[in-house]
Amino acid sequence: MTVVDIRSIFSHRNIEIFSIGSSYIYYAEEKNEGTRSELFLLEYNRSTRRERLITNYTLEDPTFVEHLYAFDDAILLILENGMNSMWIIEIDKTTGVEKDRRKVVCTGAFRSCMPLDRRHLLIYMGPDEANAAMFRQYTGVTGCECLCYLYDLDDNSKHFVKSPLIAKLGTANLKKLSAQGEDYLVLLDPFADEDIKRGYYEEQRWINADIRDNLWLCRLSELTLQLKAGTENIAKKCIASADIKALARYMGIDGDKLFFRAKEFRTGIEKICSYDASANGLRVEAELTVPDDPHTFYIVEEKPFAVFSVTEEEETTKVKGILNSHAEISFPTRLGRFISCLEDRYVVAETTAEDPETGAPVPACSLYDAALDRSETYPGTCRLQGDTLVLY
Repeated sequence: MTVVDIRSIFSHRNIEIFSIGSSYIYYAEEKNEGTRSELFLLEYNRSTRRERLITNYTLEDPTFVEHLYAFDDAILLILENGMNSMWIIEIDKTTGVEKDRRKVVCTGAFRSCMPLDRRHLLIYMGPDEANAAMFRQYTGVTGCECLCYLYDLDDNSKHFVKSPLIAKLGTANLKKLSAQGEDYLVLLDPFADEDIKRGYYEEQRWINADIRDNLWLCRLSELTLQLKAGTENIAKKCIASADIKALARYMGIDGDKLFFRAKEFRTGIEKICSYDASANGLRVEAELTVPDDPHTFYIVEEKPFAVFSVTEEEETTKVKGILNSHAEISFPTRLGRFISCLEDRYVVAETTAEDPETGAPVPACSLYDAALDRSETYPGTCRLQGDTLVLY
């Protein structure tokens, strides 16, 4: 486990970390000055422990919201204010020079976006006042609330996505996976919330519809070509499906494996399963039981993927590894709410501390070493990625 403490560099600055790598950490800082906002893109060198300004922007419109994504040699900055247009800016990571800047106009009001790779960006637009009637008609025909576009940064082309599945799911239900040099997009297609689906199961004698959860897998290179061609029925592989009698829900992706939860309503049996994209194989990883103690619940850590059973008592919180962890640790509950456990030894918890200057409560992070039975609480925010804990 590696702890990177950059609180002294950040102090009380308004920081958003958007990439944590083995050598560098990338983040944005926004400063408001009257009616203007200054946006700074910065790099922290983990070896030299120095901060470097990559570039900065003056945002004349204070309503702009930034979306930042890091790639090998570039940073993608998207500026939008919930209207029908957005700025898409590609910045060289090393020099800070703009590689490209485009203003993209779509129909509707901006809802969300997601880069599929360095070149392709999905953009979701919802109804606005000017297009309310058109959106009502579109939703009536397709069942989708948002329009979706695929934007190609390299040739500055915008493609209306005709696939109802991609348009329906939105960015929250799209996950990226890489295996053996191939990039994939995982489509999470749940029918409804778990309680709603259980309700349908209990009343299934009255229901004729095909009520089903699906998890699909698409080759990214093939998918982008199909979306540009206007294909409605995209090529996809079903890797898990559950009808009205059961549940199949995404849990996480780690390496070339996708993990999901499968539950049979009749028996209540719940299992953690995995799909290995390299071996094209499904397997049951562990079985989950309903906790007898109302203070016990499960916590999922996505990368590295692990599942923990957590029991919160007044004085002590007990952690037990269920999958990809052999941890059996008890730590003082006063240290905060359990986040994760690394190397079956280090517990990370979220809590609050007192600001030494104002006395007001501020976010804090506790780190408990089970081998040494020793803990330390750090005022500030923390973020975990792999075996790295960043304090800021």
